[in-house]
Amino acid sequence: MMRMNPKALVQAMQNMHAALLARGLERKIKVTTPHSMAVLASSFPPSASTFAPDITPTMTSILAFLADTGAPFMVNAYPYFAYRDNPSSVNLEYALLGGSAGVGINASSSGSGGGLYAVHDPKGYVYTNMLDAQIDAVRTAINGLGFGNRSIKITVSESGWPSKGDSAATPENAKTYNTRLIERAQSNKGTPMRPKENIEVFVFALFNENKKEGGVSERNFGIFNGDGSKVYQVDLSCQFCSDDEMTFEKISSGVSRGPSVWCVAKPHADEKVLQSVLDFCCGPGGVDCREIDRSGGCFEPEKLHAHASYAMNAYYQMHGRNYWNCDFKGTGLVTFSDPSYGTCRYSQQ
Repeated sequence: MMRMNPKALVQAMQNMHAALLARGLERKIKVTTPHSMAVLASSFPPSASTFAPDITPTMTSILAFLADTGAPFMVNAYPYFAYRDNPSSVNLEYALLGGSAGVGINASSSGSGGGLYAVHDPKGYVYTNMLDAQIDAVRTAINGLGFGNRSIKITVSESGWPSKGDSAATPENAKTYNTRLIERAQSNKGTPMRPKENIEVFVFALFNENKKEGGVSERNFGIFNGDGSKVYQVDLSCQFCSDDEMTFEKISSGVSRGPSVWCVAKPHADEKVLQSVLDFCCGPGGVDCREIDRSGGCFEPEKLHAHASYAMNAYYQMHGRNYWNCDFKGTGLVTFSDPSYGTCRYSQQ
């Protein structure tokens, strides 16, 4: 595989940002690049992690760019690979985000007595799952280059578990990991180092890739097979979306329908911003908000997120469904899944 010149990568990011800036889109569209955990010289203990020396100049340039533009640092974090490569020293439940009873050979781990399996960092941080430890290892490396006082959020751009390939790559383990990963993403929790900082997570992958090069596991990270059949059952629903089960048929029909798109509030959007968005939509925005009044069909659940989602979608549909009509200070999200539920129907064109 051809590798990009690090200097060319940084220059390309700068050029893309300059193009967005010239068109006034720099606040709506952020430029970043994903990294593997291999950018770290070591990831354990998390509080002592550093970037690999040979790429430190490049990482410094990238971090300076991200800090200046407000873009996140993206990392592809896979506890699976850490377990696969070191099964005798990594606890399986710890890698599967469970933190349940287990025995670890690392001197700083606990759990041999049958209780909660945890890994203790020398600086006092306690980790019950490997993903949090990997995220904090990246955070420490970022801080080590002098960006601790700069606002750089970390996004997990890829994480998943294969269903086939070796003894740990089973449908059961894949289901367990991705179920817990989704729960982790929706928990509104941070990591031991940054407990109040929400971490955005992207699950890899929706489909298996039967033509992908590499080992068997590399081709089997998907929740669905290429023909649309399920590899295993996993809950992809969200609290304020349709109660219907997510299926391949719904995904494919949603894509083919094209025009059927909706706008909803992001799961962890700031409530103060959502309240201001709701007030705007139901006031100057011209949305008819009677459906979210107490006697309306969309009043329940009586939650700000649900009411804001209804109003945001109505505004989005009224004003032509342009992407900027679902921005709402960064709290809006365009979806192909109908968020209607029960007697509450979300408008569409």
